[in-house]
Amino acid sequence: MRRLETVLVLAAYTALAVWWLWPLPSLMTNHSAYFSAETPLVIADFYLIVWTLAWGAHALATAPWQLFHANAFHPSTSSLAYSEHLLGDAPLFAPVYWATGNPILAVNVFILATFVLSALAMYALVRRFTGPPAALVAGFFYAFYPWRYDALAHLHMLAVQYFPLVFLFTDRWLETARPREAALLAVALVLQALSSFYLAYALVLAYGPFLALALWRWRSRLDRRRLLGLGIAVSMVAAVMIIVSLPYLRLRQLGVIPSYGREGDAPSLGLIPIITNVQVRKYLAERGIGPVGYVLALVAILPPWRGRRDPWFAGTLVAALGTLAAFGPGILIGGHEYTGLYHLLGLLPGFGTVRLPTRFVLVAQLGFALLAGLGLGRLLAGRRGWVAWPIALIAIALGVRSFSPLPQIPVHAEITRDDLAPAYRWLGAHGEGRPLLDLPGTAFHEAAHRMYFSTFHWLPIVDGYSGYGLRTPAHLDWLARGLPDEGALQNLVDTVDIGWILVHRDALTPAAAARWRGPLPRGLEPAGEWGNDLLLRVTRPVVQDRRADLLSPLRTPGGVPLEPLRECPGALRLVVPAPDPWPSRARAQVQVEVANLGRKPWPGFGFIPRHLLHLRACIRRPEEVSCGSQPIPLPADVPPGGQVRVAIPLDAPFWDGPYILDVRLVQGEDGALDQCGVAMLRVPLRVGQKAVSPPP
Repeated sequence: MRRLETVLVLAAYTALAVWWLWPLPSLMTNHSAYFSAETPLVIADFYLIVWTLAWGAHALATAPWQLFHANAFHPSTSSLAYSEHLLGDAPLFAPVYWATGNPILAVNVFILATFVLSALAMYALVRRFTGPPAALVAGFFYAFYPWRYDALAHLHMLAVQYFPLVFLFTDRWLETARPREAALLAVALVLQALSSFYLAYALVLAYGPFLALALWRWRSRLDRRRLLGLGIAVSMVAAVMIIVSLPYLRLRQLGVIPSYGREGDAPSLGLIPIITNVQVRKYLAERGIGPVGYVLALVAILPPWRGRRDPWFAGTLVAALGTLAAFGPGILIGGHEYTGLYHLLGLLPGFGTVRLPTRFVLVAQLGFALLAGLGLGRLLAGRRGWVAWPIALIAIALGVRSFSPLPQIPVHAEITRDDLAPAYRWLGAHGEGRPLLDLPGTAFHEAAHRMYFSTFHWLPIVDGYSGYGLRTPAHLDWLARGLPDEGALQNLVDTVDIGWILVHRDALTPAAAARWRGPLPRGLEPAGEWGNDLLLRVTRPVVQDRRADLLSPLRTPGGVPLEPLRECPGALRLVVPAPDPWPSRARAQVQVEVANLGRKPWPGFGFIPRHLLHLRACIRRPEEVSCGSQPIPLPADVPPGGQVRVAIPLDAPFWDGPYILDVRLVQGEDGALDQCGVAMLRVPLRVGQKAVSPPP
């Protein structure tokens, strides 16, 4: 690629990206763009990603050694590891954020850059094997296809610009053995692997077969230098991934990060075959490269094959593997479920935490786009530019036409520094690094919004939303509900270090808001008032220091040791049963009493799941042996000779008939307590009007 060629192609892809994302490019400073904004989970995920990118840039510039000690979920010391770290995205996000302090502008520049650079990277890869017109088409199909609209809220999944570069630098290194190619390969590998754990696993899936085929292709030139260079590059990315994975491994050890697919667990929605199969088939039919791309890809793989230099086989293999992996644990064909490639990927360390396999369509698109470029290159072989370029432009136009109608991207106004609430601006200037508690507590998507607001002051905040966040925000909000009572304040400061309390009185009930207009207790000093926002400085001294117990991995906040139970005489008793009969699909709440008949307390309430007791409840047919369940936390430790009552919300099955409610007591990942003294509770249910058969 000559310099002028690169500039022209970059300009073309930039213009295409601006058109593709319009109207976002005209509103980049204070608007976001993503679909399903009416869904709270989508909103929460978007703000979580914005906060993650902003925190990474902030920490890298101020205190890189405290990178994972992010400011959310105070007093946690590893809250960044509750979700993706997204460090590989920093080169595209951080410079704009450092220059402007505007995370929304930085995110929008990041989104635009991923489209342009992904297309350019694929152009460079295909340009190595064929002419510019075909390479232009390959870049188009790699970066511009309907599925990427769906990823605008989860924008870290757009950062696939390093995949083609990994392929390109591998091939160039094996050909030339120039140190520059090995260095560029190592950088591309590291940045792609750090962009997301999903993308790291996708990189393994895509790069493995490509590397094997590249080694075969250049087998006549393989020598010690080339193999050593590959080994160093791969070792570098492995070392980096091990280092950044250490906080996640620690959380996995503590039970904060679960593994999916274990026996007895209710499957994650993203792993249910009927759901994944529908999504992948939709991608193949409507959201991928489209009919024009498929025709060109078919041309690439048609015989004759002898003597062909193009890496068509690598594209075919990558597309096939990506598609199979995206189907997840099972592929449904003709009403039958077949085991897919996904189970083999489960051999990779940490892969059990992956719950959205459909994201591996990114690997499939990589292979399909490569094939589409090679296919057009085959059709245009030997033709002059005045013929080739119009054909390439027609192919792109037909590709866009096959995607039509393209959706209108919805834009959403965002609060930035200029219109930020005055209380947060004041804290940004005078917060002194002290932890902030916002009152009242909020729903998870509003907590994610507060995380976004914290990017303008970076104080530690109690609030938090994440994939595997702790339940501390809800607990601390519960402790603070008695405020401004003096006893509630003392209990709060004895439990957790708090420097500021920001009361949003417009979010309180009238009675609760009125309490904040009267006299305040000693140790709660007014610092500012802006409309309905009242900011208070917490100066009350600690009397009974329990702060170290809140997140202790050794004991619960109540002081009960977190250790496996060897002997646990006890019982489960149904206190409040389900309705009889129980209308199908209706929600009801049953209550179960957990009785400790032994002489040692049981760890029941806390925030470190390892060795913590919880209930598991599920509903099954009488003829079924088992059923999947989700953990239900206990509200308190269970004292010797005491009981704890647990409310279990349940949805009645869809079909009428007899059922069995199974309830068992489980200790973290140590297993059920059936063996040490607490038998499973089995309760017959009647859904609808049919008679109940006695349980076997």
